[in-house]
Amino acid sequence: MGEPYGIEQLAQAVGEAVARYPDARERVEAIKPSLARWMERKEGLLPEHRLPCEVNRACGHLLHTAPDGSFFIISVVFPPGTSSGVHYHGAWGVIGVLEGGDEETKYARRDGPRDVDAGQQCELEKTGVYHFPPGSITHLLPPEEGFHRVRAASDVNGVSIHILGGTAETHPHFLCDNATRKLIDFPMHALLG
Repeated sequence: MGEPYGIEQLAQAVGEAVARYPDARERVEAIKPSLARWMERKEGLLPEHRLPCEVNRACGHLLHTAPDGSFFIISVVFPPGTSSGVHYHGAWGVIGVLEGGDEETKYARRDGPRDVDAGQQCELEKTGVYHFPPGSITHLLPPEEGFHRVRAASDVNGVSIHILGGTAETHPHFLCDNATRKLIDFPMHALLG
């Protein structure tokens, strides 16, 4: 069976990558092999980490927060057919698809400030649509690669693991409000069940 490689071991490897690579692109690339290793057995992922909080609502389950506040790890569950809505992550992230499948639509702002904040317009241009089956790993690299929408693309719950910069309270996260077409603050901790 090999040596244990649970959430604690994954978190240790992520912490080492965060300390070693100040460049976000190098950091996410260094984290991907550790996440792939963890995804082989999913040690430490409990049955409740695979369940939605409510019918027809995506939510997350906090698995780990780094003591220094540099990253956190959550499982995210999307019931079939649900979507995250278009939103922006203001810090790096690495995402592994565990069950179901994700359809990710990426967006970019052609014009506008590089510093993304609540109240700004979110007129976006679609840059691509990607389908990720279980076992896939993708990433977020703001500001250029920070806007996206995720939709559960199968008839079972979509379950993924997200390793994100900051903490659930400090990770910059903004939702594109459909009515006003402006960004609104949507803290990650509000998604946790």
